Amino acid sequence: MVPSNSWFPTSWAERVAWYNAFAQAWATIYSQLGFSNQDLQQVQDDNAMMQFLGDNLEAIENYVDAVRAFRRVVTEGDVNGTTPDFPTIGNIQPGTPVPQGIFERLDNLVKRIRLAPGYTEEEGEALGIIPKKSQNISPGDAKPALAAATDPNNVVFLKFKKGQFSGITLQLSVDKGPWTEAGRFTRSPATVTVPQNQDELPRLAAFRARYLVGDDVVGEWSDTVIVQTTP
Repeated sequence: MVPSNSWFPTSWAERVAWYNAFAQAWATIYSQLGFSNQDLQQVQDDNAMMQFLGDNLEAIENYVDAVRAFRRVVTEGDVNGTTPDFPTIGNIQPGTPVPQGIFERLDNLVKRIRLAPGYTEEEGEALGIIPKKSQNISPGDAKPALAAATDPNNVVFLKFKKGQFSGITLQLSVDKGPWTEAGRFTRSPATVTVPQNQDELPRLAAFRARYLVGDDVVGEWSDTVIVQTTP
């Protein structure tokens, strides 16, 4: 499970940063709310795993892409006397192992925090667990939040919340190139197929979106979401 996006970020990079800020605030607040050292330690261990993944996941994904490229070259390349080198990766080892379910533990802890005697909104703000207000947003201030996932054949899925709006308009930048129109979507997820390159290698795809009211584009651009496609 994933905690509510009314207080928990939707993008991976934001979640890693959020968890680090939460753990630091938690270390100064947990005892005055009546929580134990075990509650503190679990958050610290979970945060260490989150930071490890945040620091190393891109390197691991890049290594997998390099192995795929090696596979293509060594099996499909021309016979020319060249012996390709198998890619290497540094010593990547997580610290303290943690049980699965970091997000579910977090969600349960936040529920306990909100019920703790003496809990105040000020502490909730410090921990980053105050839900966003649910009232309608002015179209001029609206800003979509995107979450991306990939499938083979360079397919990318962009999840978004439509809310009171008609949908979103998407723009795409491939391999750090210029922004181009990727379509308008009235339902989540938006599905986009990134053009294949000549070498059939993974592509760096950046997406951003704005809301639609009818056919009119309104509000601010979303934060840019970047993924590496799978050919």
